This record gives sequence, C-alpha cells and structure tokens, in this order.
Amino acid sequence: MVSTPPDGQLEIYLGIPFAEPPVGDLRFAPPVEKRHWRPQVLNATEFGAVCPQNIKYIRTHFGNGYTKINEDCLYLNIYAPKNINHPAELLPVMVWIHGGYYEAGSGSAYDGRILASRGEVIVVTVNYRLGALGFLSTFDSMATGNQALLDQVLALKWVQKNIRSFGGDPDRVTIFGESAGGAAVSLHMFSPLSEGLFHGLITQSGCALSPFAIYRPPYSQLSNTRSVALSLGCPATSSRAMIECLRTKSAQEIVEVKPVVHYPKLSLAFAPRVDGYFLHDVPENLLKRGEFHNNIRVMTGFVDDEASIFIPSIFDKSGGYDVHFYEALLDELSSGFLHREKVQSALICLYPPAINNSQKNVETYMQLASDYEFRFPTIHMSADLTSKGVLTWMYQFDYLSAHTPEPEWKGVYHSSELYFVFGAPLFNSMPCPGLRNTTCPQIWETDKTWDSEDERISDILINIWVSFAKLRATHQTSLILPSGDVWNPFDERKEFLVINSTLEIKNHPRQRMLALWDKFDYLNFYAEPDPQSHCVN
Repeated sequence: MVSTPPDGQLEIYLGIPFAEPPVGDLRFAPPVEKRHWRPQVLNATEFGAVCPQNIKYIRTHFGNGYTKINEDCLYLNIYAPKNINHPAELLPVMVWIHGGYYEAGSGSAYDGRILASRGEVIVVTVNYRLGALGFLSTFDSMATGNQALLDQVLALKWVQKNIRSFGGDPDRVTIFGESAGGAAVSLHMFSPLSEGLFHGLITQSGCALSPFAIYRPPYSQLSNTRSVALSLGCPATSSRAMIECLRTKSAQEIVEVKPVVHYPKLSLAFAPRVDGYFLHDVPENLLKRGEFHNNIRVMTGFVDDEASIFIPSIFDKSGGYDVHFYEALLDELSSGFLHREKVQSALICLYPPAINNSQKNVETYMQLASDYEFRFPTIHMSADLTSKGVLTWMYQFDYLSAHTPEPEWKGVYHSSELYFVFGAPLFNSMPCPGLRNTTCPQIWETDKTWDSEDERISDILINIWVSFAKLRATHQTSLILPSGDVWNPFDERKEFLVINSTLEIKNHPRQRMLALWDKFDYLNFYAEPDPQSHCVN
C-alpha cells in the first residue's frame, strides 16, 4: 500500500505474520517462528486481528462494530518512507511496543505514517499476547510465563532478519514504548534473549524499576493462574490438568476473567516474572550487578501529571477527598508491604495531607502516585545506568494542549505525549489505512481539534525521538535539539530536558524529595523505613 502524507510517499505493509498462530498447544507456550505464507505473495493491505482483551477497550478505541479480534494475532506493520534522496542508504528503524497495562492495546492502534515520513525512519508496530494469554504461568514447563515478552523477542528477530528488504538498517534499531510498553522495552535490556536485537531504547512513562513492571518476591502469579482455572471450571490439581483444560476454553473467556486473589497494589493480575529464561533476576538486582546490555543508549522520561489519569473523571474537587480518605488511599498503597504501618507513616511524612482541603489532597496523592510509579523509578534507573557507563537522556513532557480531551484539572496526564510523538496534529484528516467500516482508533482521531501550536510541539517531539534513533554509535555523547541547543546525557547533576512550548535543560526541582526516596526501598516487600527520616522539613 502506498500512502502520501504531507512529507512524501510511504510504503505501508500491514498485517505481516511473524509467528505461527498461538492457538491449541501453542496457547501459553513460547511463540513459534512463522514457517511460510500461503499464498506465497502476502496481501499486506489490512491489519491483522488484535489480540484478545477486554472488550470495553476495543469498543473505546476501535468502535462498537469492530470484530477483528482473534487469538491468531501475532502480526506487525511497517511504515517505510520512499528514500528518494538517498536510495542506497538504509534508514534507522523504530519498533513500537504499545502499552495498556499488559492486558490491552495493539500495534494497529498507532499510525506510524507521520513519524516515518517526517523523521525519515522505518516505523514498525507490533502485536503481542495480552493478559493471561500473555503472562499466565504454572511455574513449570507446562506454562513458563512471559509469552508476551517472547512474542516481542520473535518480532525483533524478524526485524533483524527482514528489515533490510524494506530499506531499514538492522544495525540501527531503536525499541520504544509507553507505560507497560516502556516497562517491557526496558526489560529487554536485561534479557539474554534480546541481546543484539536493538541498539537504543526509549521508555516513556514506565520502566523496569516501576512497581508495576514485574512481579517481585514474595508475590507470585501462581495463585492467579489457579484462580482463573477455577473460575472457568478447570481443575487446579496439577499444572497439566489446568493448562489442558484452559486450552479448551475460548480466548475471550480467559482474558475476561478477573482473579479473585490479592496481588500488589497498583500492580496487575498478570505481568512479567523472573522465569530463569527471559529474565534471570529482578531488574534492580541485575542493574546493580551490571548484568544488562551496556552497548546501547537510552532515552527515558515521564509527563508532568502522570497519575491524574487514574483519578475518576467524575471526581469533584469541591469535596470527597478529606484527610481520612487520603489516609485510606495511602493505606491501600502501603498494603503491598510487610511493614505497612511504617511505610504508610513514611509516605504521610513525605506527602502530608491537608486538613479541610480536598483539592490539595488530590494534588498531593497524584504527586505521590506519579513519583512512586513513574518519576522516581525513571530517575533511579537513569542514575544507575549512568553510573554503569550507559549514555542516558532524560526528559519531562510538560506541554498542555488547549484541546486536551480530558478535564483541565488532569493536566499533562499519562499517555498525553503519544498524540505528539505519532504526529496526530499533523495528519490533516488523512484516512485510516487498513481499516474497513469502523472508526479510526486512538492516534487517528482525525475529527479532533488541533491548532498550530500543537502542530509545532508534535514536530519538536518527532525531531527529538528521531534524532535519538539516528545516533550511529554509543560514543555520540550529545543530541542537538530543534532549538539548536545541546542536550547532554544525564549525569550526577541530574539534568533533564523539559519539553513545553519552549525547551529547557533543568536540574530536577525536587532534589530533597529524591534524596528521601533514595532511602525508601520502595521495590522491597520487606522495606522497613524510619518514618521520621522521611519527613520533609
């Protein structure tokens, strides 16, 4: 398929299978490389099916009439600029790993046309298995877990093997993702299976050190696996009995089941785990020991008001979030720790509630949740990578569009940068490729109102992301911003790029808070903080 965005022609290849359908005996198993196509010439003009997931997500992002949902979903899409100026030059490749809390989303929900054409890069978007189909494990050979991450590995191997045929450079592959996609992207940095498959990574609003990124001891997904089995009438007497029975159930039944057991707060029922194969230890331990691919470069960041998107839209700031409710929220968050009372006291010291001020309490809780899930893990990972000699750039996205679809009080909410990275303000009502009789998904909201400032910010983000992807070697130690300024890697000064209507290099303004978080072993179930040492004076 050929498309003509404002910046020139693209060749678009949709619905390319990179694995055998993960059905039957391949359900809950590692993916198997696609053997051959029938017919020999693939009609790559329509997206493949999205992986089974909660039907509400499908209706929200694809419309009520969308029916292309199937367990046979391991497909990728390629957006390749026609390299007219330098036809012999291979282009950098950017592989997108979508987010969606490991249980929702698809590669086809992200249109790579503007990013590819404006940036002169090859953009690849990937599907991977979700929820229980992507992560359920029996902790033995019947279902080892991490199927979703192994799907991503196989897609990256496909790119290495084939992308040259589409004009892409297999030696300049950047993987990038947001939220759970950002966490997954950075987990590949620690996996021996992913070595040599990419050369740079961009994590947006999620990384391997985020609490939601992975199951950590002593929590185990095995109880969730048993819960799913029992909910669907399957025996939980043995791994074989569970898996053989679950393979007789419909995929949609499996992903719709909600385990009735408890798992870490602000975490997910099914997520990556240490399996001894894809991942040999939790990321924080591997990072400390330097056991990761250090011949890469990293760009990582977050948005200004990450956690606001998780506050219900019906929230009325005039009431409802008094000091008691705030403390109840902290109690829920701290329940994931053994010494929950000490953890809660430390958090109250770090983020003290306000008396008779609901608005302040909501802002404080949003700050806490943003720090805990996104900001501090990102800064922590950046500092640790830098100390190990990995060139790492960090950003904060602060731009609030006048046309945000969310209430103004949510500010620059989680995922709001995606519109600009993928060039949504620049689409100029181009039709959706590969979709028939349905609405445009997510990034293709062509009826959305944008203005010239939105277009300018989108151009800036595309320029920055692509400039990073075009770095040719790990020894290139700076990026030139659209403003002409030099953006240097993160170092002991903790400088980062603030992206707003202007671009500014800043020191983090909350160094005192970061120092206190450094003393809080937030990924350790057995953490026993001294509350007084965490008080902000």
